[in-house]
Amino acid sequence: MRLRIGVGLGIVLIAAAALLAGPLSRGARLSDILTGRTSLLPSGSRAPGGSADLTGAADLGTDQRSATLHIACDPGGTGLSAALTVPRFAELTSRFDFAGLEGAASETPLTGILVSSAGSVRSVRMPVQGAATGADSGFTLTVTGARRGEDPLRGVALALTQPGTKLTWTQASPRSGDPALTAVFTPSESDAAGLKAALGGCLATPF
Repeated sequence: MRLRIGVGLGIVLIAAAALLAGPLSRGARLSDILTGRTSLLPSGSRAPGGSADLTGAADLGTDQRSATLHIACDPGGTGLSAALTVPRFAELTSRFDFAGLEGAASETPLTGILVSSAGSVRSVRMPVQGAATGADSGFTLTVTGARRGEDPLRGVALALTQPGTKLTWTQASPRSGDPALTAVFTPSESDAAGLKAALGGCLATPF
C-alpha cells in the first residue's frame, strides 16, 4: 500500500514539474505562476483579456449626472482594473478637488468600493489614480488590482457577474470641506452576463 502511495506521489510531482518547466524556462517567476498571472499553458493558450462598461449615476452634493464604469481584465499584465469616468468635471471643481487626485496614487485619498446583493456585502478600499480624459472633458478615476497575493478587485468583479448586485463607488476629495463624490451602478442581467464573459480570464481559479 505504501509503495502504491509513493508511486502515486511521484507521478504527481513529475507532472507538476513538467507543467512548471515550460513557463520557468521562458523566464516566468514561480510567484506569478502560483497566483495565476502566468499561464501554465503555452502563450497561444493564455486566458484572453476583455472589458465591459456599466452606466450609472454620479452624485456630488445636489449635482447628479451620468457616469461610466469601465472594468477590464488583462491576465498577462495589469490584471483587473476599474475606471470611473465623470463627464464635464470642470463644472464641479469649485466643490471637488479633481486636480488633487492626479499624480501618485499613494498620495491621494483611498477609493471606497461597496458591492451588495441579497444577503451579501463586500467593501474594499484602494489607492486611486486620476486623470482628465475624454472629448467631453471627463475625469477618470482608476483603481488596479493587486499583482501579488489576494486581489481585492476579484471579489468585486465576481459579485458584479451576478444579477441584482449594486456597486457604490465613494471618493473623498483631497481638499478639506468638500463633499464626497458617489457613483452607483446596478448591472442588469445582460450586463452581468457581459461582465462574466469579458472578465473570465481574470476570474478563473488559477489551478
